[in-house]
Amino acid sequence: MNRNLAGDVNRLSLSVRVLAILLATSLAAGAAEITGRVTVLNKDGERPLKRFDHAVVFIEGLETPPPGEPAVMDQTNKEFVPRLLPVVKGQEIRILNSDKVQHNAFSPHEQEPFDLGLYAAGETKSVRLQALKRHKVYCQIHKSMVADIFVLPNRYFGVTDGNGRYRIDAPPEGGYILRVWHIFGGADQIPIRIGQQTLTVDFTIRSSQTIEEVLDHPGMPGQGQPHASPHGDAY
Repeated sequence: MNRNLAGDVNRLSLSVRVLAILLATSLAAGAAEITGRVTVLNKDGERPLKRFDHAVVFIEGLETPPPGEPAVMDQTNKEFVPRLLPVVKGQEIRILNSDKVQHNAFSPHEQEPFDLGLYAAGETKSVRLQALKRHKVYCQIHKSMVADIFVLPNRYFGVTDGNGRYRIDAPPEGGYILRVWHIFGGADQIPIRIGQQTLTVDFTIRSSQTIEEVLDHPGMPGQGQPHASPHGDAY
């Protein structure tokens, strides 16, 4: 091989390796995350709830396009699953019926109400929502069925487990507002700055509603009853 050509090939190979290293370093630098724990108190603020799931922690201050894959909520054992479904603004939301009985899904949201009508076992219907934050969802047939769809401006969010732990993967660097919201209405916010290191943020929030208030069905004021989870515990 010509020496000049060989030298060019070697220099090109070196350049490619250097570019790969720089790219890997850049990706690693952007791989920060936010983790933490959310503690949820009752409406009186006197004691914590038994479980701290069903809270969403999310970043405000940027928008991202909705993902191509749909968010899915099922109706099974006469429950909406999951109880809380965070979605990105404009994302397709598919609501399934995996029960052997007929179901319905509707939301009385002030700006963006919807009613998917009645549908039989095995059917799926879809909706896309633009109005941010909470959309309460009910089944017109089964009054105990209640869920929340929470519409967000971007994909940087995490939901809590039963211990209140959450994790948000790889948010972009910069200054933002970190917010938390729980299905009993408790909420809080804190300014944060995302860098190259993992950020730990804990919240303690006080519920603004009781379980009876949360489970009241439209047109049935004061008749909500505690709804047991699949584990047999009331929320």
